Amino acid sequence: MADKLGVGVIGCGNISKAYFSLAPLFRGIKMRACADINMDAAKARAKEFKLRAETVDDLLKDDEIDIIVNLTIPAVHYEVSKQALDAGKHVYSEKPFVLSIEEGLDLKKRAEKKGLRIGSAPDTFLGGAHQLARELIDSGKLGKITSGTCHVMGHGMEHWHPNPDFFFQPGAGPVLDIGPYYVTNLIQLIGPVKQ
Repeated sequence: MADKLGVGVIGCGNISKAYFSLAPLFRGIKMRACADINMDAAKARAKEFKLRAETVDDLLKDDEIDIIVNLTIPAVHYEVSKQALDAGKHVYSEKPFVLSIEEGLDLKKRAEKKGLRIGSAPDTFLGGAHQLARELIDSGKLGKITSGTCHVMGHGMEHWHPNPDFFFQPGAGPVLDIGPYYVTNLIQLIGPVKQ
């Protein structure tokens, strides 16, 4: 394996800028190329971050790419991740991972069969505040935790997102956009849902 994993991004929309901007902070990876069904979007991000813009097919065939970061819209996360695994690439997907348990199990099976790794956002549960809560629970300082809840309030995506239309399509919306952060953390802190 090379000193750095070559990263290819599929999906050059709003969230991609954060990924490209933060990538240089990680020593073990090198952003190499990006793709989007809208080639103009891929070319714009490639120019902004000094990368190659490629078609999705070319990116999946690129020998310099070890891992695909899937930043597409939720409705196509499964299909794009499946194509990447079938092309022999590791995958990290934005949330939601997939839209059904069956799709998730299929991706898991494909990754295991090829000896590939697959992961998904949100990874915020690894942050300091969440890990402190985990430590306090594990140490017994908080007693026995029997349930958890969370609440999110806001004015809606149309007040902050430059192009919120996709949030209102099937497989999108607040539950799948914001919900995974809190559900993931609750599961990490108190275990799987029982009822």
